[in-house]
Amino acid sequence: MMNFEIRQIVITSVLLAAFFALGVGFVAYTEQKTAEQIELNRQAVLLGQIMEVLAGEDYDNNPAEDAFILSDPEALNLGEPVIEPAPAGLLPSLPSDEEQERAMTAGQLGFRARRDGETIAVAIPVVTHRGYSGDIRLLVGVEASGEVKGVRVLEQNETPGLGDKIKAEKTDWILGFTGRGLGNPPPEGWAVKKDGGVFDQFTGATISPRAVVEAVESALEYVEQHRSALFGTPPDVHTEEDTS
Repeated sequence: MMNFEIRQIVITSVLLAAFFALGVGFVAYTEQKTAEQIELNRQAVLLGQIMEVLAGEDYDNNPAEDAFILSDPEALNLGEPVIEPAPAGLLPSLPSDEEQERAMTAGQLGFRARRDGETIAVAIPVVTHRGYSGDIRLLVGVEASGEVKGVRVLEQNETPGLGDKIKAEKTDWILGFTGRGLGNPPPEGWAVKKDGGVFDQFTGATISPRAVVEAVESALEYVEQHRSALFGTPPDVHTEEDTS
């Protein structure tokens, strides 16, 4: 009788351990798949936004497939570099698939729009830590002239109905950056009207638009500082002199 009871206890324990292991494995698998799907969704949003911030440009490449690793990502609040960028003064390198995946996950990729091999605009991400409810991640399209081609919100957690009006799906406020650049308005104008600038704020919500204005200005300053690299001849394009 005792042996039977012991055997039953052992069998029950083994079954419980097996079910526990299966449960843990299933949860881990589900979390992994969920994380992968979230990342895929994030990348899909990014690729769609690339086309939006560069809309209307007469380019002959696919900017979403013409990525480059951003130098000095800290200047855009994108964290420390996950991939060693090109040395200062050199053109951005074309990343390998592995490098592109790592940089994409870290949000440290820029994208080029080209015509006849010449870079005519770039789309670069920028993050502001000054949102009302945390970080706001933007994508800014900038022409070679230094003018903003378009701005879109990639990620935000602002208050629904208030701060989230920075999104193009909510209002047309963010379209007000199109055609702007450093000097247009002058430096003191790069602020919301409440702070003496030219950009509107929302009724009951000033922090969110203020953060976006500052972030867009930072992106323009970054482009100006890296102009020679961003708008030089891309590394996979050869001029006639090179091939003669």
